Amino acid sequence: MPLLRISWNDWVNGRRQGDIVRIGGTSVSESAESEKNERATSHVGEIVENRFEIEKHIGTGGMATVYRAKHLHVDLNVAIKILNRDEMNEKDIERLKREAKVLNSIFHPNVVKVYSFGFLESGAPYLVLDLLDGKSLDQMIQSEKCLPIVWLLRAFDQICEGLICAHESGLVHRDLKPSNIMVVKPDEDGAFIKLLDFGIARSLVTAPSEQKLTRHGEIFGSPLYMSPEAIQGKEMDHRSDIYAFGCLMYESITGVPPFIGNNVIMTFMKHMTEQAKPMAELTPGLRIPAEIEAIVAHCMRKDPDARYQSVADVYKDLKEVKL
Repeated sequence: MPLLRISWNDWVNGRRQGDIVRIGGTSVSESAESEKNERATSHVGEIVENRFEIEKHIGTGGMATVYRAKHLHVDLNVAIKILNRDEMNEKDIERLKREAKVLNSIFHPNVVKVYSFGFLESGAPYLVLDLLDGKSLDQMIQSEKCLPIVWLLRAFDQICEGLICAHESGLVHRDLKPSNIMVVKPDEDGAFIKLLDFGIARSLVTAPSEQKLTRHGEIFGSPLYMSPEAIQGKEMDHRSDIYAFGCLMYESITGVPPFIGNNVIMTFMKHMTEQAKPMAELTPGLRIPAEIEAIVAHCMRKDPDARYQSVADVYKDLKEVKL
């Protein structure tokens, strides 16, 4: 099975369809996953860049392990994201380099801040990022079940603002989903939504040496939010993010993803061939403005040319919704 970053059982049973799946790489056994988790705390106590002391393991995902660290000389706590060495290849390193370079140039309250990029003595690449205090949108959907439409519209506006900035900087996220949206306590920049994890992001404007980082036919993303063109391994652009944003809005409002099958392949087929049920059918008793139904449906059109052609257009229509 040519599968990376998802176990066979999870692939068949569909228990992790919201996680990154990548088809077209080396398989990773469940024992390797277990070993990776056991090593997760090995970096605790390590000093990075002679200024950040790693204090605590926060979490391990498909591509990286994240730690909390403190600055040794100033009052600053950060997150350090270390690419998992047992899954590291040159393409992953180049993606991480590009993430650091592009995100370091982005100054927007709704996009996570990158402080620096480098390599540990072991050779593993890392990013030093904002340490955010809050919950993911995914956690909020699971705990709250039904989030207020007024609150969601404000959140959607801020997601749009962050995406507009990223797209204007030449970056496609490629893995937009509720778990990559952090709801934080308002700080000095006034933001409460932060876009996270551009780790598999791809630049819209690439140098010749970067144009083959993702081979034609490779699938990379999270099945519940992947556009039809992503599933087919076709070229992705900002309109793929718009499709994922439509899926994200749908799930935020209804509490369930628009397309979910008994396994990942069936979910892929639903993205390719089915239309999502109207959100009102899944939320009896909740009044969903027709404008929101139309916006979400427009984002999730199968043909990229039939979708919104920019996040700015989505943002404009969201602003005109009357509750």
